[in-house]
Amino acid sequence: LVEGATFHDGTPFNAEAVVWNFNRWQYADAPGHFEEEVFEYYDYMFGPGEDSFIGSVEATGEYEVTFTLDEPNGSFLNTLAMPMFAIASPTAVEANGPAYGSPEVGFVCTGPYQFVEWVSDERVVLERYPDYWGEVSGNVDRVVFQQIPDNAARFAALQAGEIDAFEQPNVEDLPAIESSEDLYIEMRGPLNVLYLAFSYRIAEFRDPMVRQAINMAFDRAAIVDAFYPPGAIAAKSFLPPSLWGFNPDLADIAYDPEGARALLAEAGYPDGISEVNVLGFNDDGTVSDEVVDTIPVTLFFQPVVRPYNPDGEGIGEAMISYLADIGIQAELGSVGDWGAYLDARANGELLGMYQLGWTGDNGDPDNFLGYFFGGVDVPKASEGFFQQPDLAEVLQTARAMTSQEEREPLYQEAEQMIYDNAYRVFIAHTGVPLAFRSCISGYVTNPVGTELYKTVTSDC
Repeated sequence: LVEGATFHDGTPFNAEAVVWNFNRWQYADAPGHFEEEVFEYYDYMFGPGEDSFIGSVEATGEYEVTFTLDEPNGSFLNTLAMPMFAIASPTAVEANGPAYGSPEVGFVCTGPYQFVEWVSDERVVLERYPDYWGEVSGNVDRVVFQQIPDNAARFAALQAGEIDAFEQPNVEDLPAIESSEDLYIEMRGPLNVLYLAFSYRIAEFRDPMVRQAINMAFDRAAIVDAFYPPGAIAAKSFLPPSLWGFNPDLADIAYDPEGARALLAEAGYPDGISEVNVLGFNDDGTVSDEVVDTIPVTLFFQPVVRPYNPDGEGIGEAMISYLADIGIQAELGSVGDWGAYLDARANGELLGMYQLGWTGDNGDPDNFLGYFFGGVDVPKASEGFFQQPDLAEVLQTARAMTSQEEREPLYQEAEQMIYDNAYRVFIAHTGVPLAFRSCISGYVTNPVGTELYKTVTSDC
């Protein structure tokens, strides 16, 4: 560990603090792990409690921490660097109890900027920490994250000099920004994907020919041109081409409505599909063969702007039109706001096709493929009750290797399996435009979105 660093409350940053944080995340009875807290991302990445593959975390020196793993994990070091595993001040957590991390209390870590204020639904304010252990090359003393829900209002605020930068301007505003002497664009590299998932409780979607027909129905190039910023590309796999593990041998997915109609006919649907059959469950939680309901075909759209999905409803309407061209009469579905959508997805309630996407967290392909396809137990409701043990076995084998050279062919094999079976329908990968005033310089973009303000200079 770096020596001589302190948390923003003056508490020393050392091995004991790191061990304290990992114990807090892992064990429900550890100091700082309060009854109502759930560290879901820790549980996913490392395993919960005694089931964690982290066997022990020990302070083996004042500035040395030793992790002993119960099994190999090739993405472990990348995962440690993820923002959700930032080390917090044990003093601050214990002093504030369950309120730590809330708007009233904020957070106490070791970065170049310290927490000052959090006004819910309005702003978060940080100020430079004078005793920061590292180098600061910029001149920014105060950073304000201002919430402005409307994209047009954000653009107007940038033009008026009320804000200095904002993320993901509307595609139609990019030419005006690029032609302005007072504004400019930086691009965050593409490490994301928009896809269409299936509920595998729908009998028709368990047929690979039906899924392939849907896969062939969409004109991805037209969708990219209509909805995405320059530089976005049509997707053919979960992994973006910029990430190691991407399979370069996968052919582009052709827009082929005639071929899609032929596949549907071969699958037994010469007149298309307008209603689908919902399957029940076996006693072990797997999907049964028993039809328990018949419902209209529904395509649910994401009710929130994301870099990989700049207009969920608009893209959804385009998808509905493409599906109609191949004989699938689908309704556009909505379940309310983003929170309601995520809850419905987590509970397996999106009975149809549904938009989702992913932005990489750590630059490792397991973070894409392992999360969605690596489970071998009872199929997760959140993944539409998908289960494919052969695919999961490939991914678990790759995860347990520590050599990138050995792991990469396995991820490429997994991508081929997903591609051949159309387990998901991948639509687009895109970079993320960031708009700045010309008096701001030194902002360094990062594909995972972990960006530092200590390099930024303001001459405004």
